[in-house]
Order: sequence, then C-alpha cells, then structure tokens
Amino acid sequence: MKLSPEEIKAISHSTPEEIEKVLTGLCTYIEKLETKIEQLETRVQDLERQLGTDSRNSSKPPSSDGFRKPKSLRKPGGKHGAPNGHKGHTLKMSATPDEVIVHEPEICSHCSRLLGEVPVHSCKKRQVLDLPIPRLIYTEHQAAAKRCPNCRHEEYGLFPQEVKAPVQYGDSVQAWTAYLNMYQHLPLERICQLFRDLTGHRPSEGTLLASLEKLSDRLEPHEQTIRARLLASPVVHADETGMPADGRRNWLHLISNAYWTLYYIHPKRGKEAFDDFSFLTAYKGTVVHDFWASYFNPAYKVAHALCGSHLIRECEGIAEYDGHRWAAEMQALLREALAVKKQAAEAGRPVPEKSASAIESRYDEILENRAGEWRVPPPPKKTGERGKHKKTKSANLAERFVLYKADILRFLRDGQVPFDNNQAERDVRMMKVKSKISGPFRTEKGAVQFARIRGFISTVRKQEKNLLESLILVNQGRFSFGAPK
Repeated sequence: MKLSPEEIKAISHSTPEEIEKVLTGLCTYIEKLETKIEQLETRVQDLERQLGTDSRNSSKPPSSDGFRKPKSLRKPGGKHGAPNGHKGHTLKMSATPDEVIVHEPEICSHCSRLLGEVPVHSCKKRQVLDLPIPRLIYTEHQAAAKRCPNCRHEEYGLFPQEVKAPVQYGDSVQAWTAYLNMYQHLPLERICQLFRDLTGHRPSEGTLLASLEKLSDRLEPHEQTIRARLLASPVVHADETGMPADGRRNWLHLISNAYWTLYYIHPKRGKEAFDDFSFLTAYKGTVVHDFWASYFNPAYKVAHALCGSHLIRECEGIAEYDGHRWAAEMQALLREALAVKKQAAEAGRPVPEKSASAIESRYDEILENRAGEWRVPPPPKKTGERGKHKKTKSANLAERFVLYKADILRFLRDGQVPFDNNQAERDVRMMKVKSKISGPFRTEKGAVQFARIRGFISTVRKQEKNLLESLILVNQGRFSFGAPK
C-alpha cells in the first residue's frame, strides 16, 4: 500500500472516523507484511541450513558431502603420528630366507691385497622382500585302472568330488576371485584381464560368477555361526544403507561387533525387514544404533544405546543455524562424558558414581534451563489446515534428549556399551564403496551373495585370520572359526 503526498494531505483533513479507517487498513497491511517477512526469513534459514548441512553438523554420512570438504570437529594442535597402542608395520627379517646371495670382497681397500682365497669369518645381513611372477600350477589327477583277478572286471579309482571337468580352475583361483571382487571391489571383467596379464589364462565372467555362487552356498553354515555368536553377544551395533539391486532400491542391513559381521539384503528398511531376518525378535542384549524409529518397536525386547557422535553433530547444526545455547552446552557435556568414559576405561574401572550422577544432573539442567529456546508453542492453525504442526529441528532434537535420556547416557553406566556407533559405520562404509565403484547389482540374488561373502570376509579380517587361506579352506570344506569370542 503506497500513498501519494496528495492522498496523505487529504487524509490529514478527514474526519476522525475516516482517519481511523485508513489507520486500520494500514495496520492490517503491516501485519500481512510482517507475516510474509517471517515466512520468508524462515524459508531463507531453511535453505541456508540445507546448503550448509553436511556430515559435520547433521546425521548425513560423509559420502553425501561430495566435493565439499567439511570443517573438522577435531581440535588442532594434537599429537602427530600413530595413536597410542598402534602396533605398526615394520618389515622383519626371515630366519629361513628362500635364497641367500653372498657378496665377498675381492680386494682390501686399505692395502690392495687380493682376498679371493681368504675365508669368510662373518657376514652383515640385508634382506629384500619381493613377489615372484605368478603362474598357474597344473595338478593332474589320474584315476588308475585295475582289473580284478577274480572276475576280470576293470575298476577305476575315484576322482576327488570337486574335480568334475577334464580341465578346471582350482580352489586358489576361486579364493582370489572372491578376494578381488568382494573385498577389493574389482569388476569381473577386470579380474579376468588381471588373470590373463599375470598367468596367460583368461577365465570367463561366467566361470567367475559360478565360483562366487558356489562359495556363497558353502558359506551358509558359517553365516549361521556368525549369527549365533552375535545373538550371544551382550552388545551389537546396527545400521542400514541403501543398496540398489535388480533396478529397485533395496536396503543393506548390518548387525556387528568387534569380532563378527552379519549383512542381509531386504527391499524394506523398517520392521518388516527386521521381522523377516528375525534377529531383533530373538536378541536380548543392547543394540547401538542411530535412532531409527523401527528399532524402538515394543516387539523387540532389547536395550537401546544411541550414537553420541550423531548427537554431537546434530547439536552442532542447531547451535550453528539456530543459535541455541542449549545445543552447544549439550554438545560440550557429551564430549566431557566421553572423556570421563575413556579415562575410566584406560584405568580399567567403571565410571565413578559421583561423575555419572553429576553428568546426568547437568544433562537435565541444560534442557530445563534452556527450555525457552526449544519449547516454543506452535503457531495457530490456518483455516482448513489439517494434521500436526511441523516442529523445528531444535524442538525435535531436544525432545529426543528428554525422552531417551537413559539410552543416550547408557554408556556411562554400562562398561560394555560404547559412546558411538562407529563400529557399524566402519562396517557399512566399504559396502557403499562397492556400490559406487561397480554400480547397482544386476540381480537381487547377486546382492544376497555379496552380503554373505562380504560378511564372512569382514569377520575373518576382524579375527586376524589369513583371508585367502580361509577362503580356500571354505571351498575345501575344512574351515572353522574355532572357539567363541
């Protein structure tokens, strides 16, 4: 509403009733402008939040950052080099080298005397580790024939059960195929070419696929062993991520701990997938996860522990974009609680009761004292508007802290419960790398086989077993995980 100087002059000479009418119209117009401005400011804030949200200040994974390099939350100036307790990887000499080359001196550098007939009295040693040029080893199996002296019947010896063709690839080639495809993420075509370059023989992609399918079938009982060991574990980590297969979106689900890894593929992400896999329905321990609502279904008789690292990042986003002090204070408290937990763990004792109680009290005080920031009443509904009001991100996060306090701080009271869900994130990360390198799976069957084989590989590596040797033993039917861990 814009008034010309003439209109303003005319209004000034009007009656009080006319002036009141004009002012009422102006006030209504100003109220509309204020409402519009508020809506636009909210929209701008939401857009700025969307543009600035990354793995540093939200629950988004690092893979979503793209080419943007988020600011690290770690404090600068820390100790450089490997962390305390890291084993390191130093080359060591072998007591039984495959070849020994002696380099004898021919002439004395001091007096120029020839030393060819002088005996060697000692040696300095240096060793070089190298890879031989690979080649295929041919093993010929012969079924010997014998004629029975009694009935003259000719009898042949039996070939091993796994030797079915006149010429075929052996267990080691199949193990290398699984290692290169399932762990190093090489596509089958490149694996075929690699074998050709190294050995002069190029297996077909169909041959490699058949070997992977056979390996997957042989791993089924070992997958059941992994499942049983995880069911017996007091604490497990859980996560899920999208995994396209057969042109449709599927979900890769994970259950793991420090020794065992179990993957499974399902078209759905929530309760239907959990029930079909029937792990949570049978598990009685603590599940560490990232606050996916389906885990809280009352049908699952489990305890919950929420990832503290995710909560710290979400608090970072609230403090950064909303300026709420409660989020910054809660972020600092969680970091302090983590430091207390680490200090207690290094000393080999539980968190002192006094420290745990103090942290829990400050936790409540932050939410109560700063309630004015997040406990904002919703605006009145517009005419014809249905459903619940959309809460702010700050309100949603604060209410999560209120409702799930025991699950968020469980790591303080239970020494077996970690602060974060990093174990699951590490176990899922390389699965996403596979999807990015090789693209979606062409069949759901291929995705299921990959999940089973990759779960076995992850478990073997966690237990520091020789991976290729383990895969060969599986193909030979002689693998065992050994005593429970």
